[in-house]
Amino acid sequence: MSGRSKASENNSELSTLDLGTAEFMKWLISKDTNSGDTLVAVKDYFDDKYVILFDKSISKDVIVGYRDGMPWCITCNTDDCGHVGFAICLKQDHDRDDHVVY
Repeated sequence: MSGRSKASENNSELSTLDLGTAEFMKWLISKDTNSGDTLVAVKDYFDDKYVILFDKSISKDVIVGYRDGMPWCITCNTDDCGHVGFAICLKQDHDRDDHVVY
């Protein structure tokens, strides 16, 4: 199911799921401290449909959509880039709190 990630072709620093997870943790901390020191900004979140992120390392919007409940990065054309890792964590956080603050 995994596609070949274009994240490295886009020169994104978020080329793996683990990097996306780590960036989500930084985002959570920066959200609470208002530091803004993250590679990703959440622009829009629509539960189980899509999330729009702004990846500062490539200076462009990235869309992660959900196909049958599974996240897929439309920008990187894969399910295993850092944008997907970030989106998975964002969804889990949303499911726990029932809202997203960005």
